[in-house]
Amino acid sequence: MKKLTVPFDITPRRLFSSGSTGYLLNRLGVLSLLAVLLLAGWYNQIGIVVILSLFLVAAGLAKVWSHISLSGVHCHRVLSARRIFPGETLELALELVNRKPIPLPWVKVDDEMPLSIAPDGVPTSDTRPGFVMIQRTTALMWYSKIMWRFRLKGDKRGYYPIGPMSVTSGDIFGLYSRSMTLPMTDHILVYPRIFPIDRLMLPSLHPLGESRTERRIFEDPARAVGIRDYQPYDSLKHIHWKASARSKKLQVKVFEPTTTFKVTLFLAVDSFHSDESFLEEEFELAISTSASIAYHISEQGSPVGLFANTASADNGQGISILPSADRHQLMRILEALAKTTSKENEPFEALMEREREGLPGGTTLILICAKPLESLSGLLRTLNEAGHKLLILLMGEQERPFNETVPWRNIRHPGDLGEVKGIQ
Repeated sequence: MKKLTVPFDITPRRLFSSGSTGYLLNRLGVLSLLAVLLLAGWYNQIGIVVILSLFLVAAGLAKVWSHISLSGVHCHRVLSARRIFPGETLELALELVNRKPIPLPWVKVDDEMPLSIAPDGVPTSDTRPGFVMIQRTTALMWYSKIMWRFRLKGDKRGYYPIGPMSVTSGDIFGLYSRSMTLPMTDHILVYPRIFPIDRLMLPSLHPLGESRTERRIFEDPARAVGIRDYQPYDSLKHIHWKASARSKKLQVKVFEPTTTFKVTLFLAVDSFHSDESFLEEEFELAISTSASIAYHISEQGSPVGLFANTASADNGQGISILPSADRHQLMRILEALAKTTSKENEPFEALMEREREGLPGGTTLILICAKPLESLSGLLRTLNEAGHKLLILLMGEQERPFNETVPWRNIRHPGDLGEVKGIQ
């Protein structure tokens, strides 16, 4: 423990509560003892008077000590990171500070967190389903502090709230305790797993862009790969003047053929519910598939978006992220997928019907689901006629989709992502 002097108070709003160790020390018990003391004095019972007087004086001092025990006491939580990938760990530090000239003979700190990320080998107690309370107890001298450090594990994708925190202390006799609750809440995001996609050939209607194609349909003037002799149909703005001067005949630039992906992912959460059961393994595979495709498209500098009819863990809202090539877009998508839950906030058909109007023309739509969505037959036909390219990814060993004109693939395990292909 180290001496510490802090000139100002940075602790959040605190809620206090007090209690006694038994019925004898509560208000009714103390009044009863006072009545016995008066009777003992009336009947000249000196021994009883002395014992009760000492006890009541000690209880009074203990009550006062307990009342001021948490004055000047502050507790802080520090996280080394709030966003990690599965398999990574982070450090949580709890710092307890006593900023008054009275020592704390005992003090206990409790911090609530989900069981799945709780550190191993640390005393805990159950609070509510799926949550535990980390517990630490110590004594603290005047104007001193102590810090505990824990390693939290992020084995599974998800949104993990931490807090609130409570601090409990009291008098040296342990007769009275006083607690304060600190409404300090944090959260940890564990991103979904991202698997490699070796070759992802997706359809696109945009003639120019960032992704190279094997067929020479369009040429991107931003990417010159060589020169050739001028032809009458060549544009004058493509003439390479320096090369023409060297060769003494007109030369034009040869451009790399490219196409732009503009991809929107649609995750059908309700398709993973079947006969009052939930396909959890396929659902997690679908989320990792969405994250992997988004990462692959984003790495190419192409626009990507995400929609899902989920009830997000933090606010209960669905996911609605329009396609964008912004440098923060991938993080938005990964954070949204980390918060995705198995609860649906609306039917998937309603989500697609509402969002399709705002999608840019020619956007490639990838539907990720666990079973064929027959109710979407008419909508998919409308989307196809509107110029959108479609691809259905079915998680697990599912039957063939209802609409055989729409390209589809089975994703049974992460290795299948390396072979995802669309319309050539």
